[in-house]
Amino acid sequence: MTLASGNQMTNEVAVFIDVENLRYGLLNSYGIEPDFQAVVQKAQKYGRPSIMRAYADFSEHPTTLSRQLQIAGIEGINIPVKRTVVQRGVTKVERVKNAADMVLALDALVEALTADNQGKTKVFLIITGDRDYVRLVTLLRNRFGQRVIIAGVPGNISRDLVDAAGQEDPIEIPEVPRVSMQSLKGAIVAMVKRGPSPLRFWSLKIIDEWCQDGRQKIPGTAKEKRDAINALLISEGVFIQQKRTDEKTGRTVTETVLDEDRAQSYGYLADEKIAPHERGAKHNTQT
Repeated sequence: MTLASGNQMTNEVAVFIDVENLRYGLLNSYGIEPDFQAVVQKAQKYGRPSIMRAYADFSEHPTTLSRQLQIAGIEGINIPVKRTVVQRGVTKVERVKNAADMVLALDALVEALTADNQGKTKVFLIITGDRDYVRLVTLLRNRFGQRVIIAGVPGNISRDLVDAAGQEDPIEIPEVPRVSMQSLKGAIVAMVKRGPSPLRFWSLKIIDEWCQDGRQKIPGTAKEKRDAINALLISEGVFIQQKRTDEKTGRTVTETVLDEDRAQSYGYLADEKIAPHERGAKHNTQT
């Protein structure tokens, strides 16, 4: 441990995040995306974070997730998922092997071994609720004498894991104001109509990423936003997908355009004034 003001000792905190367990736990139970800044603040309650790492195959998650990790000062460790196809009779079965939990455990053990060799006791904040980490937790506590705290998603935390660690501090679930689907869809349509100034065209992926970015001030949970986007595309036809050739790369891309007539018929552009010659036109959001 290191000296701090007032002759107090400041704990060093090692943070290890199972991204898949954290993210899907939050999405499935609460419809929200992880707040990695809040994870850092949780770690700071126990001392000074000396190492913060998050483990996942980041190609399986939105690109904004990696950016949020960088902003929070958390190192992202990319562990590609291995997929193999096995033939079982006439059926082909895909097997998915995710080694992220294994790499997380190995890194945590190395950190504990180093601390033990230096005569240090650290706080290990493990962000997961998965029972598979029981063996890791018992080694950290019993073999290396480290303090372990489990911070999982409420309702998704193994009791055996908490008992093995001896302490838990669940992820806080923020209160998200209730929003009507009508106003949510209207906010998304208005965002698309304004156009993405740094981009040449919209795609569904970009629309989703912008909706999840707090700077756009789109109301609702992550799940509510994605449900609204799907409804605008599939059941209402307000969003239309079409092929186009990217002038710079020459590649064929799938562009999402806004049908303003349909948007108005559903009341999403009720306050918009559209010139008569523009009615019936599909609005292309290129800049």
